[in-house]
Amino acid sequence: MAEHEHEHEFEGGEEELEAPKDSLWRDEHAMEKSANIVYFLTLGIVAGLILREINKKTKQSIILLSRFPYSPMILSLGILIGLLQKSLGYIGESASILSKMHPHLIVFVFIPVLLFESAFNCDWYTFKYQMVNILLLAGPGCGWGAILLGGIFKLVLQYDDNDMTWYQAFTLGSVLSATDPVAVVALLKELGASLAFNHLIEGEALLNDGVAMVFFIFFNKFSKAQSGKGEAVTASQVVINFVRNSMVGPALGLVLGILAALWTKRILGDDIEVTWLTFVFTYLTFYWAEFCFFKTSGLLAVVGLGLFWSAFGKTRIRSSVEHSVHTVWGFVQYSCDTLVFVLVGIIVGTQVIEETFIHKSDYIRMIVFYFFMILARFIMILTFWPFLRCFGYPISKPEFIVLVYGGLRGALGLTLSLMVGCDEELPARFRHLSVFYAAGMAAITNLVNGTTCKALVQYLEMIENPVVKKKVYKKYLEELIVNSQDKMRELESDQFYSMADWNQVNQLIGQPKFIEKIEKLETEIKYMVGSNKVAANSSNLYEGLTDQEIFGEVRYRIYRILKGLYYDKFEYGLCEEDTVRLLVESSDIGLDHTKSILNIWDQLYKNFLNFSSVNFFLKVKEIPLIGSFAKEYMIKHLGFVYDVTTTFLSCANEALHLTDSFPMGKDAVRLVMEEISREIEKAEGYLGILNDTFPEIVRAIQTKRASHSILTHQRHYLDDTQQNGLVDEKEYQLLKKEINNRLVDLENHQFEMILPSFHVLAMEFPIFSGLVSTDLDNIIKSAYEKRFGCDEIIYEQGMTCQNIFIISKGNVVDEFQGGSIKKGLGSLISYTNLIGEGTCMSTAKATADSLLYSLNLKILKDLMQRNPEFEFKIYINSIEYLRKMFESQAGPLANLEIKRLLDFFRTKSKLKKLTQNQKCDFIFGGYLFRGELKDINSKVYPQYSYIPPQETECLVSKDTICLVFEDQVDSLNNQMLKQLDLDPHKDQQISERYSQIKRTSIQDKKKHH
Repeated sequence: MAEHEHEHEFEGGEEELEAPKDSLWRDEHAMEKSANIVYFLTLGIVAGLILREINKKTKQSIILLSRFPYSPMILSLGILIGLLQKSLGYIGESASILSKMHPHLIVFVFIPVLLFESAFNCDWYTFKYQMVNILLLAGPGCGWGAILLGGIFKLVLQYDDNDMTWYQAFTLGSVLSATDPVAVVALLKELGASLAFNHLIEGEALLNDGVAMVFFIFFNKFSKAQSGKGEAVTASQVVINFVRNSMVGPALGLVLGILAALWTKRILGDDIEVTWLTFVFTYLTFYWAEFCFFKTSGLLAVVGLGLFWSAFGKTRIRSSVEHSVHTVWGFVQYSCDTLVFVLVGIIVGTQVIEETFIHKSDYIRMIVFYFFMILARFIMILTFWPFLRCFGYPISKPEFIVLVYGGLRGALGLTLSLMVGCDEELPARFRHLSVFYAAGMAAITNLVNGTTCKALVQYLEMIENPVVKKKVYKKYLEELIVNSQDKMRELESDQFYSMADWNQVNQLIGQPKFIEKIEKLETEIKYMVGSNKVAANSSNLYEGLTDQEIFGEVRYRIYRILKGLYYDKFEYGLCEEDTVRLLVESSDIGLDHTKSILNIWDQLYKNFLNFSSVNFFLKVKEIPLIGSFAKEYMIKHLGFVYDVTTTFLSCANEALHLTDSFPMGKDAVRLVMEEISREIEKAEGYLGILNDTFPEIVRAIQTKRASHSILTHQRHYLDDTQQNGLVDEKEYQLLKKEINNRLVDLENHQFEMILPSFHVLAMEFPIFSGLVSTDLDNIIKSAYEKRFGCDEIIYEQGMTCQNIFIISKGNVVDEFQGGSIKKGLGSLISYTNLIGEGTCMSTAKATADSLLYSLNLKILKDLMQRNPEFEFKIYINSIEYLRKMFESQAGPLANLEIKRLLDFFRTKSKLKKLTQNQKCDFIFGGYLFRGELKDINSKVYPQYSYIPPQETECLVSKDTICLVFEDQVDSLNNQMLKQLDLDPHKDQQISERYSQIKRTSIQDKKKHH
């Protein structure tokens, strides 16, 4: 009978089908539903864009203390759709289908992308220094917070075991311990909070997402075991599972990150392939970790992958491709974040309609819980406060309060609560309470904390806004107005703008608003410094300031100059991308601490391996299998260290020579210059140790850097010629591909780490390039090795000079009256002995055990007589010493960075030898090495003097050797001052121009009225 009924039922089912199903059959109605879902998701993105615009244009007011946060807006939209789905037709139908989506699908599809993007875009150098604090807050802090929140549910809110057991309370505490402070971080960046504090908040949220899920799984297992619906959990299982989830996951992400980086290393100029590679490895890492290999935490594995890419993977992505990668990931992150909040909102809204398990008392308890949740976070952070003050960047008390208040809840907590909600092995009441509290806390923290955090930050005065910054900002606005007016004057003379309404143009470009801002700043400045000290509209930015504020402004300018110089080096291919990142980061950190003395080198040094670690890699480089990796890592890391150190030294020395343009008091400038000089000494000492300890590696590094710099120059030159139409597209693409391939080959080239013989060194030494083989052989035959111990004198000032030395190992300091010059591996000491009268002009001594090659002075002097090109090289290189030995006679040469100066001499000067009574033009100036000159006013220029530009010829009163410049040497300094916006007369000129524009604006306003 039963069988008959089943057969009848089956037959009835068949009768309902219009046609028999086969493997190609598809339900057209299901296809329409799929189309509706795609349509709905597209509308979700459009709605997100509209809300994004509303977020940007929200006016600040007394009620809206900050912009209305984007996350709660999009979450509210999703909840609204869920509540009204029956009235929304196709959209409501699609929402109903999506509301049945399993929350695991949200975790599998969206969360890996959000975590990788956040980790990938973090600043690794700051994150690394904050690592201990981040791990404390995201690891044990997250667990301690979960326990505190669970205790609140049971002890404060008085939920009994029928509502939730203790383990269930801890499970819900884990759900609510995951923070998502996107709105707060965006606000702090907007207000100018320190980079280190922003990274602490972001880093905690990044890691505790994965850690919260680990605690959620553990407490959930305990809960089920307690109720008899799951397997019993032993202490050993807890330890093993915790280690597997918290350590194996990130380790797997690290391994896959290395594989992805090696792959990316082979790609050059292919935006699509690099971008897809990051996506592919993100999902592979998550699925392999979660399902295939170790059954570990896929979220922490993705975090490990993202952090590896932030630290090392970015350097594998060429700068030409990196912008595209970040643009695509920014779009994906925004889309996923929007869709997650919409989907979670729909699910929550749908469940509210069907809600039968939430009581009225739960709403009151939820409000009470909100305040106790903040208290629990306060207790959690206070527990670790002694450790937070010992590691990383120090946290002030206002930052402590904002760290407590800024713990917003977001997407992952909502998703985890939905995972609880769909777990039928848990009690229905607890499942609905989980979703209820997660949704409520996400909404309340974003709406309340997110919008009032700005008022709290301002009340606590967490972010310093000294009068100097206000004056600098006021000056910037004045300059903006002046530049805008200059552009307007330019357009007024253009016939195609002759009918424009320029009064309306002034209104449209916002000039009256800018003037109002400047007047407001003047009032604030006057209030801050006191009207009895300085007028707010004083042209002197530094009048009425304390010594500490002036010192802070000098440091502020130094850091800003260094940032500009770092970017300048990178633009011309003189340093690597990861180098400029670290150097700029050090300046950004310094800009947050201008009240403290300069501490640049210590910030940089924290990112270097110590020499004992490098020596370890040096020892294992010959071991099979791992040796090649050790060798590659050692060269790469020391190359990075060398690049950072030399770039910093070059830029810091150049910054020293630009301080004369500072409008502050010279005493303040001098004291800060002493600070940066000490930083330079530290870096020079480290570079000396590096050269002395690893000379063979330094040689390989220099070879690679030189090759990279030239290839980068070739690529820039090729791009410039293509833009100017000087090369065909076909030829351009072929040459570009060839250069790119050489860059890839350079990255993978295996350098020999051995010191060359002197014969090889001499042939490669720059000063000897271009010599014929016979001359070079004579130099090599006369050379011999000579060793000097630490502090041993090599030659003394005044003694007869017979030899010139090339440093093969160690370091030497060349001392003379009024200064000294330090030289290391590959340097020649000293060029001045080659152009002198036969006696040493300085005293040289070894500062470490050193190996020098001694060259015969007579052979080199004879070569100078026969080879004008070689003689020219000797003379221009000697100026590095002469300008310091005779600083009072060096003029502007004393304050120019040596590399730029030598480049100028090589390309824009000529060496001339003149006899007595001859005349010579110095239209652009020159430098006198030997002899004596007189100008038309009978002013005498002795040897080793700078000759300023002369309108008339100079008379040679003694046989002379001199450089004649073919361009103004001051142009080097002026060019850099203009590039870095350091013109000493600019402030006064801008102030006068702005005052005139303001008066004109007031007159025009009166005429209009």
